[in-house]
Order: sequence, then structure tokens, then C-alpha cells
Amino acid sequence: MAEVVFKKAQMIDADANKALNLALCLMRQSRYEEAYLILEQVLQGKLPGSEEIKSKNRAEELVVELSANLPQPLFMDDLGLDDDLVKGIDGLLSVWSPTRSRRLPIFEEISSFRDQLAC
Repeated sequence: MAEVVFKKAQMIDADANKALNLALCLMRQSRYEEAYLILEQVLQGKLPGSEEIKSKNRAEELVVELSANLPQPLFMDDLGLDDDLVKGIDGLLSVWSPTRSRRLPIFEEISSFRDQLAC
């Protein structure tokens, strides 16, 4: 509900304060990408009132809070490994490694006795 009010207010008379309120509202809804785009507009001075120090400070605080809430990149991404390379390595390992039964070893041992009992 608050999001709709802030968006309409931005359409009627856009300013940095309303944009910051909208960004905060979106962050509370876990819509971080949309919030970040709005915060960028304030930090780049694209909205009236964004040159005020109070607005800039608040935008910077929200960006810090936003970056703390964003999911951290996966370890693979930090190494610079792309998905195709990882899938290729997985495929290669599956070809080279012997196929193992999905059953536990104890059931492998019991199955030979079961065959003897069936006869």
C-alpha cells in the first residue's frame, strides 16, 4: 500500500525525499534491485532535492543497508569460474569415476544372501 502512495507521489512531484521513502519501502519488501535503481538516481543528482546533504547522506545509508541485505556472491563466482566450465568438469569426473550403486554397502552384501535364499 505504501509503495503505491510513494510511486504516485513521485509521478506527481518527484523529489529525493519521496524517492528515498520509496526505496526504503521496496527494501522492506526485499525488492533490492528496484530500490538500488532509485537510490542511484538520488546519488547521481537526477531528482530535485538530491543535492541536499541530508538526502545524500540518507541515500548512502540506505545503500549500505541494501548491500548488507543482498545475498553474497557464491564462492565459484569469486573464483571467476563460469557455469559451463564447472559443468564440464562435473561431466569429466562422472566419466572417469567408476559408477557406484546408490544402495548402501550393507544392502549390497545382503542381496547376495537374498539370492541364495530364493533358490
